[in-house]
Amino acid sequence: MTYDAIVLLGYELDAQDAPPPELRARVSAAAAAHAKGLSDVVIASGGRTPGHAVSEAAVMAALLEAAGVPRCAIRLEDRSQVTMENLRFCARLLGGAKGRRVLVVTSDYHLRRAVWTARRVGFCAKGWAATLPRDARWRQKRRKELAYTVDLLMGWQDEGRTRPAWTHALFDRVFGGRHT
Repeated sequence: MTYDAIVLLGYELDAQDAPPPELRARVSAAAAAHAKGLSDVVIASGGRTPGHAVSEAAVMAALLEAAGVPRCAIRLEDRSQVTMENLRFCARLLGGAKGRRVLVVTSDYHLRRAVWTARRVGFCAKGWAATLPRDARWRQKRRKELAYTVDLLMGWQDEGRTRPAWTHALFDRVFGGRHT
């Protein structure tokens, strides 16, 4: 089975604009999928977040090249800030989502929602997980994914819609930090 593209979802860089271990795991998984011949194209998807000098996509592209993915196979989507944007902007790079088959690569705890989001955008999507250690941090991220899945199912991530204001305060109180 081959795909129109492998869509590699980004993860926030550390304070020195270096890739944290989770991002490295995602890149390794995407490089492995490419090496298996699952697609000739890998889209590194992730913008430049506040406080960073480079985009996640640029950092991932360099890591993909170091892992043996030819530069000509790598496309950059370097504007997105959240999962829904990752996939919408990738659809634009591919000339639309309808009928396009993509392999979404992300962390294991994030994979289900990421694939559902890709399908909501219109892709025929499957997933490929970067497996992470099952520690306390992983469990916290898994719980957060449940809340984001409700967000997705309620349609609050759909184009032109926004999450009600009260949910932002709730997410901040329960989870803290940036919400993707």
